[in-house]
Amino acid sequence: MTFLVQPYRLPVQEHSASLTPLYPHQLTMWEGWDQYPTMLLAAKTGSGKTRAAMLPVLKRHEWAVAIYPTNELVKDQVRAVATFARQEGIEPLVWTPEVWANKDQVEHYSRADRILVPVDGALLDQWQKVMRCKSRGETLRRLLNPDKPKIIFTNPDILFRILGLQYHAEPFEALRRYETLITDEFHLYHGVELAHALVMVTLARGFGIFQRLILISATPHPEVQALLDRALSPTTIDCSLPANVPPDRWRTAVHGVELTPIQVAAGDPVEVLLSRIVGLKPELERLRIETPDNDYLPAVVIVNSVLNAIRLEDRLVESGFPRESLAIIRGLSHRAVRDTKGKLLAVGTSAIEVGVDFRCDYLLFEASEAASFLQRFGRVGRHRPGQAIALVPPNAFQGMSVLPSEIDRSAFEERIHAWYPPTMARPWFVTTEHGMITARALAENLIATVEKDGHARPEVLIQLRRRVEAILADHAQRLDCSAQNFQAKAAFERCAAGKRNARWLDTYRQLNRFRTSLPSLKVHDFTEQHRRQEWSLGEYEADLATLLRRAVNLSWNEKLRMLTIKGIGKYRRVHAGEIFSDDDCGLILETKDFPQLQLYQDGESTPVSDLMGRENHTFAVVPKAAVQEEVDWRLSVFEAGRYLLAFDGAALLLVELCRRCKGRD
Repeated sequence: MTFLVQPYRLPVQEHSASLTPLYPHQLTMWEGWDQYPTMLLAAKTGSGKTRAAMLPVLKRHEWAVAIYPTNELVKDQVRAVATFARQEGIEPLVWTPEVWANKDQVEHYSRADRILVPVDGALLDQWQKVMRCKSRGETLRRLLNPDKPKIIFTNPDILFRILGLQYHAEPFEALRRYETLITDEFHLYHGVELAHALVMVTLARGFGIFQRLILISATPHPEVQALLDRALSPTTIDCSLPANVPPDRWRTAVHGVELTPIQVAAGDPVEVLLSRIVGLKPELERLRIETPDNDYLPAVVIVNSVLNAIRLEDRLVESGFPRESLAIIRGLSHRAVRDTKGKLLAVGTSAIEVGVDFRCDYLLFEASEAASFLQRFGRVGRHRPGQAIALVPPNAFQGMSVLPSEIDRSAFEERIHAWYPPTMARPWFVTTEHGMITARALAENLIATVEKDGHARPEVLIQLRRRVEAILADHAQRLDCSAQNFQAKAAFERCAAGKRNARWLDTYRQLNRFRTSLPSLKVHDFTEQHRRQEWSLGEYEADLATLLRRAVNLSWNEKLRMLTIKGIGKYRRVHAGEIFSDDDCGLILETKDFPQLQLYQDGESTPVSDLMGRENHTFAVVPKAAVQEEVDWRLSVFEAGRYLLAFDGAALLLVELCRRCKGRD
């Protein structure tokens, strides 16, 4: 069974702003640039959202910061913007440490029309080394220096730390020259991260930074959009044609895709995908020869788990695919294996679905949620017609089996939302007491850093506190949670007064990061080393939860002075000791007060079982029976007998989830 998801066509118009005719949403963005301080661009995958947001920045010689949820997407978007800038007659310079080391390219800096600067943690370390800076703060100040129009491409973690003065005051001050903040893939933020994203914008604007905000989302969650309407009052831009403006002509924004669904209930998705890929091998090899371009890839394969991605890669090699012909885009691997140039196909997980632009002919994938299905399906058909093979559950297969031979793309998307469950975005957390606490922690970090510096006069600190309180009060009023903001404020005041039940807030404030993920550790994976036939490619970073749940033979190697594992295996049971009682439930606790707290793998202690106690962390426990129906993979929790346990930001969300569930009873 195969059916065609029809091309998605949009009207285009000639406009003096661009050498290329513009789609309606691109034209509306251009016309509203100086009119609307906040715009939410909601358009389908592949419909030119990046061009819509970046064209005004480039053409108007402006400074902007663009944040993306993954570092892979940062790199992809830098390439995309540099390409279409040249199409518009603009000569950009992608400013990297490698370019800095080239004297000719340094001279090109002064001649470039625009400077595009990708920034992540690894690049910051490289920049600090080549610039011979004393700190990351000095490095960022020099990179952000507004000596000529720049676009900074980074992740939310970097911006979060800048706004909390974690890199000191200079990068914060340098941001004042940047008028526009572009936030891509906004629909991926949920719970604690959503609270952080909103307060980042609010705090920055309160200090005169980012007077223009562009939110980009292919699939905005209805509840998240309702929250945005209250918090930021954005003007929503979609692909509808402006009134009284006839189109010059129509153009295909997304090409047609022939979709073949395969029902997978109890079957092994790896073996199903393997048989299909092996059958396509001669065709993929032909396509690779016919299209030798570096930015082309004959096929992309996306699976739900890292373990299945690893198994599929190994099975493909056993079936005659050279390992060097495969691009591996997943966690638990060295970044060097992700290069797609000259490869036959890419095998990956959710890291692929987040907006990365592939020129490919075939897509094979599985998905567990509606938003994920549509994101993954959007990887094919972006540049030319394509073919997709989707592994689907029985209800989706049954629904697809009665579809006509061709279906409109919008109608198809509606059916996907009906067949697949929605994402648990948890936007309600933002307006809870602990939602306001984690938002306030960013502002409290800013104030604490200024106080610690010791150079600010008392009256300046008073003015700073008043300004911050006014910003947060307005933020809470817009969200209709002033009472929760008052609770959060009172909690931090109790913490400042040394009240015992509020001391955890100081620990949380110092540890607070944009994401709720657990600490990551560098490991050497002997199985991965053997797979790649190179020692260095066996090293990568993995978060604590993943190591405990998936690592095989997790050990400390004294000779290497690092953690080692022998590959990634099936899920292990990870749990804490049964050391808690009902009296501990619903409170925010600190690991320093529980030295016996350890996380066990299948009942056994490991070299990282005590990691969360080596540095003081916050955590919470709640009755498992109260919340287990509402917990999914996005919330990292651990069993502790009759209870569930979570750390730091996830702990705040777990407490509020428990309150919410009990409120329903």
